[in-house]
Amino acid sequence: MKKILLRTFLIAVVVVNLLAWLVNYYSDVTIAYLFRFALIMGIMFISTIFTGAALLLGFLDTEERTSHPE
Repeated sequence: MKKILLRTFLIAVVVVNLLAWLVNYYSDVTIAYLFRFALIMGIMFISTIFTGAALLLGFLDTEERTSHPE
């Protein structure tokens, strides 16, 4: 999970800064660094929730039943 989150963090940093650069280049509007940081943290929290849910669902698929309902 650490590798997934690190990969997500690096991708989020690149994407947010690239989009901020494109906005600045084409519209001459500067996006503040605090807002960029908030976007990156938001992407990280959302990816943490979805990664944890995917890991839990994967764990439930491998779990064996101890009782057999009739």
